[in-house]
Amino acid sequence: MTIQVDMQYWQLLPTLAYSHLIYIACTPRDPEAKAFSRSEHKSLSELFRKLDEQLQESAIYVGMVETANLKQYYFYTNDPSLLNRASTLCRAEPKLRTTYGLVTEPHYTTYYRFLFPDDAKLQSVENAEFIQNVIQHGGDVDLVRRITMMMAFPSFEGRESYIRTLAGVGLSVGVTETIPHPTHPFCVTVHGYSTLHQLDLNRCTARAIRTAAVYDGMLERLDADFIERH
Repeated sequence: MTIQVDMQYWQLLPTLAYSHLIYIACTPRDPEAKAFSRSEHKSLSELFRKLDEQLQESAIYVGMVETANLKQYYFYTNDPSLLNRASTLCRAEPKLRTTYGLVTEPHYTTYYRFLFPDDAKLQSVENAEFIQNVIQHGGDVDLVRRITMMMAFPSFEGRESYIRTLAGVGLSVGVTETIPHPTHPFCVTVHGYSTLHQLDLNRCTARAIRTAAVYDGMLERLDADFIERH
């Protein structure tokens, strides 16, 4: 299975208030077919072009899932009636079998939890940048120091449930606060200990992130005690 995602919406999506997800799934006309034919591939391209053209005024295309005999497209919109426009285009396509639907996703679960790369893996890229910045400022990366992570949640209950799990994954609780955030206002700082070697820091942030994901939480900010290199 191949997943494609438009990563520009990682920070932008919650600001758009496009909380309805339209999905369109396309499969070969023959239900026994294990792959799309050449002509069906052309029809897929043409159908997507029409969907993108017809929906773009009030919707954004965020990604797609693809296998040999399936293509499923995802759009977020603030206008549920756009499903009627999408369904009209799908029913008019003679060479493909199509199904479609609409769900309400105030927290954009499909984008952040399915289409988007695993949060812990994505954070490893930001960890590398963080480490490089420390090195450029004369910091030591070999010594163990306190790592501070602000974790953010969409609900108070999710944050409190997360806090109760921290001791079991080797992290400690800092302070809680509420911030002006469109989807994840309930925050808590958590502490772990690590060197600033890439693998060590990745393990530390992954523990915090993957435990938080159970409650739809995410890492909002990372910091670490600065130790000057001698």
